[in-house]
Amino acid sequence: MSKLSSGPSIKIYNLVSNWIIFDNNKVKILSGKVDIGQHITTTLSIIASRELDISIDKIEVLNLTTKKSPDEGFTAGSLSVSHSGTAVKAASITFRNLFIEHVLSKFNVEIDDLNIENGIAKILGTNQFFSYWDFAQLDNYNDIKITEFIQNRIVPINPKKQPIKNKTITNIVTGNHKFIQDLDFPNMMHARVLRPLNYFSKLKYIDNKLILNLKNNNINVLIKGSFIAIIGSDEFEVIKALNKLKHSCEWENLENINNRNVFEMLSNNKKDSLLVKSGGEAFYEKIPDKHIYDDKNFITLNSEYTKPYIMHGSIGPSAACSIFQNNKLKIFTHSQGVYQTRGAICEALKVKEQDVEMIFMPSAGCYGHNGADDAAFEAGIISMTFPDKHILLKWTREDENCWEPYGSATLSKISGTLDLKGNIVYWSHETFADTFMTRPSKGGAHNFLSYKYINNDFQKRDQLPKTAPHMGIHRNLDPLYNFKKTRLVKNLVHNLPLRTSALRGLGAFGNILAIESFMNELAFTANIDPLTFRLNHLDDNRAKEVLINLKAQMDKSVLKKNNARGIAFARYKNSAAYCAVGIEISVSDNAEITLINSWISIDAGEIVYPEGIHSQLEGGLIQAASWTIYEQVEYDTRSILSKDWDEYKIIGFNNIPKINVSIIERIGDPFLGVGEVVAGPVSAAIANALFDLLGVRFKNLPFSKDKIKSELLK
Repeated sequence: MSKLSSGPSIKIYNLVSNWIIFDNNKVKILSGKVDIGQHITTTLSIIASRELDISIDKIEVLNLTTKKSPDEGFTAGSLSVSHSGTAVKAASITFRNLFIEHVLSKFNVEIDDLNIENGIAKILGTNQFFSYWDFAQLDNYNDIKITEFIQNRIVPINPKKQPIKNKTITNIVTGNHKFIQDLDFPNMMHARVLRPLNYFSKLKYIDNKLILNLKNNNINVLIKGSFIAIIGSDEFEVIKALNKLKHSCEWENLENINNRNVFEMLSNNKKDSLLVKSGGEAFYEKIPDKHIYDDKNFITLNSEYTKPYIMHGSIGPSAACSIFQNNKLKIFTHSQGVYQTRGAICEALKVKEQDVEMIFMPSAGCYGHNGADDAAFEAGIISMTFPDKHILLKWTREDENCWEPYGSATLSKISGTLDLKGNIVYWSHETFADTFMTRPSKGGAHNFLSYKYINNDFQKRDQLPKTAPHMGIHRNLDPLYNFKKTRLVKNLVHNLPLRTSALRGLGAFGNILAIESFMNELAFTANIDPLTFRLNHLDDNRAKEVLINLKAQMDKSVLKKNNARGIAFARYKNSAAYCAVGIEISVSDNAEITLINSWISIDAGEIVYPEGIHSQLEGGLIQAASWTIYEQVEYDTRSILSKDWDEYKIIGFNNIPKINVSIIERIGDPFLGVGEVVAGPVSAAIANALFDLLGVRFKNLPFSKDKIKSELLK
């Protein structure tokens, strides 16, 4: 009988009852991951349904709450299925195996005397039966442990084809789904925060007469340091008061935003430089000099690739709801790190963790650290001033665009040396960026935006480099290719102008853009087809199969005249899914890119919910294409200029390509995450298609029409 790994979450939460509750003829699943559009709710339902051999209609995935859900860390890194899914699978198999053993012993029968259907074991030839719910009532149920490795099912299951209904999409598209912004409680109050001009603004003056007048009209103004909140029972009146107060404040500008060329700053500012070794871990070791090949039998190329600051662009701005009652806080949040945000809130407000309950509520997905955590903190502060009332705080579009943490601007300096046979004998890649890791957690209360304003603490703290494999800046810096010798350097650059943190893919997006564009540069120099060139430098057969599968997909359609195609590949973090992407583009006389066709080949291990994988890949491709062609945060010395959708351009419906997805399934293999795998290959595939079409290598995102014209005129 085969053994299965129970996954990392079981190391702390090793009881079946940590994951599964049998209640009222339903099976309720607990998870430490939240549904942010990656369909984890449906996926976990399918896993439990399959392993327990029970109708999916009986499965309910409970909303995450710090009162009873396991703490599985951030919902990030494409780990939802590999962590929570593996744990639920292990819990389900453990439960079912012990259930069968108990029934055999209780009724003194053999396995062939049992018929188990939809959670009920019937003894053939009798009227005796025993159910999952009966078993869960036994005294020892809550003590059933899940071991690190579990035996597979005692009785194999022949999965029945069940119609899979997405757990949330029907309610979303019909308008019945409740988002955090839709919360409504008796006597609820609404709140907005008055933001200053920029990061370094200290409150100097506010019109107290206006505040008194507002109070007489049931609008309250809370001022703590330079933090200003407006609170009232009528949301529209709160919004009007906010607009009035904006013009009654004076701010002391302590420092301008540095708007020098950010890529020069990335190169020249103070930085921590770490050596990244095979396996993707970073070390404080002496950085070796680049090896110079001056032999005529070798060819060396050098390139630099850049990515500007980009934002999450959440369709719905952040929000939170909080109530302070009986000296306890209850906060509804759409944070991707509910437990971690609680830790930071408790530190900031000097309250005990047992006195704060955090409950996840869905909002517009962002795949990273946007304003959700800040909104939760702000709602908590306000509710402690107005106890016994729910406070619903909503950010504005301008709040979201100007104050969320962005994905850092990045610079990649890359060098490669070929021998005369077209083999890469040396590879050097240095990446430069601000941190991708300022999510609030215990010990990080200063990462809350408004914590700084409450305390008038505008100091920009140097972050410490993260060293674990594929963390932050050096995610996917270690290539999967079999280069003979590598020099990989992570540079955490300090004193950069804008607030940054986690955004889908972290450093992988910029690193894969550089790696996969440069692979095509080297292939062109070696006069070898780009796909063959990649295959020549891969030992991993699954990686090769994904690329070959991509070619087979693309070969089914004819390349149209005046169009071009590019390909790119990566295995996300070298541990999640394998992904190869092909893009077909055209470029207009006005230098505007049109996306025509796209192909994605994916190996994500065992597949639970194919429709969910399609959805993740399609959404990821569209977002990455938008980053590649359009997106860039603009700012001057005084403020962020990208305040709305007019000033921060994203992809429109008129430039969505036809998307073709091919899934290579590996039945019995571990689940591999797909949420972030596609982004990097998309950017490089577009860059490679541009080169094939125009004969110019574009290296600086976004590939806007102005950038293309500028490069062509050089």
